Amino acid sequence: MSSTFSIKNELASRYSLALLDIAVEKKQLSAVQDDLKALAKMCKENAAFSFMLNCPTIAEKQKVDAILAIADKAKFSKTTSDFLGTVASNNRLFALPAMIDAFFALLAKRNGVVPVSVISAIELDKKQTDEITDTLKKALGSSIALSLKVDARLLGGLMVKIGSVLIDSSLSVNMQR
Repeated sequence: MSSTFSIKNELASRYSLALLDIAVEKKQLSAVQDDLKALAKMCKENAAFSFMLNCPTIAEKQKVDAILAIADKAKFSKTTSDFLGTVASNNRLFALPAMIDAFFALLAKRNGVVPVSVISAIELDKKQTDEITDTLKKALGSSIALSLKVDARLLGGLMVKIGSVLIDSSLSVNMQR
């Protein structure tokens, strides 16, 4: 499993960097960002789309045609459509969600924004979220992009992930996460 994970990460890193460079060069960054947000939503919410990305028995030509038809129907920019065509032609659609995540991570880094993920037992209110944001901004000395998640297995506390660092001050029902 770790080799599959590292292959996906390596692909995601290379392809997302290339897309970011092209989007900046062609002055299409905003359009590409919007397109990738829509694609990320499709990946999460559309089971048939996710199946198509990951199914090894669907022929490459069918995947290329399908992804380009989706891009056309969604009115994606030419830069995004070309990118998706290349990814599909190279039989790399299985890594598309990781590529999207890597793209936004690169963009955040480029803009000096540190991505931070906070996992809590309950949904945090605005005051709590603002306190966490302010504390992390001061501690890190930079802007942050805060992602909040709720994990029902937690009894209390927080898990804060900054890059590859995990600060776990939580209590959980099952101590083997």
